[in-house]
Amino acid sequence: MTKPTTTLLAAALLAFTAASCSEMKKSDDKASLGDATRDTAVVARTGSTAGDAATTAVDKVGDAAAATGAAISNAFDLTKAKLADVKLPEVNLPGLTVRGDADYQVYSLDEAILFDTNKAAVKADAAAAIQQITGSITQRYAGKDVRVLGFADSRGDKAYNRKLAQQRAEAVKAYLVSTGKLAADKVSTESFGEAAPVASNATAEGRQQNRRVEIAVRIH
Repeated sequence: MTKPTTTLLAAALLAFTAASCSEMKKSDDKASLGDATRDTAVVARTGSTAGDAATTAVDKVGDAAAATGAAISNAFDLTKAKLADVKLPEVNLPGLTVRGDADYQVYSLDEAILFDTNKAAVKADAAAAIQQITGSITQRYAGKDVRVLGFADSRGDKAYNRKLAQQRAEAVKAYLVSTGKLAADKVSTESFGEAAPVASNATAEGRQQNRRVEIAVRIH
């Protein structure tokens, strides 16, 4: 075989080898991470590997769990709170009381101030009482989370009592927000129905105390 022929064959072999390597690389370079197989961590055109994607997914799950934990930790829990009576000079109208501890300040309003019997519309003459409370909150706890809690006595159907208490809590929230004193995203509601009495339901006086709305502020 002549030298020129040998040179041509060598060049052809080199070209074939380069083309084969190129095809192999293309088969490994995938359009997306979804092209990765169980046995291969394939590099996508984004530059991320399947392993990177898995790590990102785990991180997102961790972030979601952390967010859920934060939401739980920020939840209102008054069941263990030891609230003592508090005297605030700016809250002095009849029918208003304030209790608190290191974590919560709770303003309570008698049903008679806010609502007619079995009604969930805030009475017009409740304005002064609610304004005292919103004034106190904005003065002392501006920007803090607020929850409006609805309560009922034990007369009648439990489901009805819970629904009425929820409607009343929502009505008070709407009133608080409509005055422009409290931001809607800072005020939530919760209905306890007849589940959390502060007095005996065996007497008319006790039942009246149990029909109430409380405005709780988480101060820490």
